[in-house]
Amino acid sequence: GVESGVLYWHMVDLVWVVLFPLVYVIG
Repeated sequence: GVESGVLYWHMVDLVWVVLFPLVYVIG
């Protein structure tokens, strides 16, 4: 339902918040 969709997008946001600085520092 809607709740699982919201949770999914929050997880995606968290992944990017961690991944983007990592890529920036390494790259």
